[in-house]
Amino acid sequence: MVEVFRSIGEKSIIIANAIEEKRVVPFFQPILNLENNTIEAYEVLSRIQLEDDRILGAHEFIEIAEKTGMIHRLDYIVMEKAFQKVNEVGYKGQLFVNLSPRALVLNEFIHEVKRLTATYRIKPGQIVFEITERDTVKNMSLLERFVNDLKLEGFGLAIDDFGSGFSSFHYLKRFPIDYLKIEGDFIVNMVNDARDRAFVHSIANLAKELGIKALAEFVENAEVLDHIRLAGIPYAQGYHIGHPNRELLTSTSLHDAADDIDHAGGIPL
Repeated sequence: MVEVFRSIGEKSIIIANAIEEKRVVPFFQPILNLENNTIEAYEVLSRIQLEDDRILGAHEFIEIAEKTGMIHRLDYIVMEKAFQKVNEVGYKGQLFVNLSPRALVLNEFIHEVKRLTATYRIKPGQIVFEITERDTVKNMSLLERFVNDLKLEGFGLAIDDFGSGFSSFHYLKRFPIDYLKIEGDFIVNMVNDARDRAFVHSIANLAKELGIKALAEFVENAEVLDHIRLAGIPYAQGYHIGHPNRELLTSTSLHDAADDIDHAGGIPL
């Protein structure tokens, strides 16, 4: 037990130092529009670059950053670096950004996001913030006010991991949602599991009825992609579409983007 706590403590120090030194790095994973077979958006994924140049995946530090109260600083750093990259390469598509629950209680969050988009000449409509129902939000009215403020400023909104908890339908009912990202576990197993396939088709139909764009995560192979198409889901994301990469690519063709990722050294983190 002592060793476990020592390990957690050491990792906390490493993460704190990385945030202090701004060694948080945005990686970009492509999102495919299945209707025209083009890369229409990218999700921003947080990574930490260690002093020996090794890269830490989000699963290795996000929970620690949340528990130690560092997550909002990490969010700001990765957003600024991602927005800077958008400005540098002249990217005009959408950027999906994960939103920490802590943002809800930070009065300066929306002001800071507006400052960053203005600084890097990004239209608010290019940014889609993702909230996940796995992150328990006890004060629903606070979340509703926060979400409405984001929408009033012109930002997009997505529910991540839809179907993973019990708040899904409350979110759809109360919030002006633009995108619905279907829980990856359903997608991965839908080829071989009739129940998961039924869930995916039902969610896709629900999204269509509500005028919300559905997006399938964890699309890992061509067979899953075929099932996604059959379900009528318009967007897909996963290793079969493209691995997370340091570079934000401006190619819109799926095959051109895949070639660019290979040349840029995309890695499956």
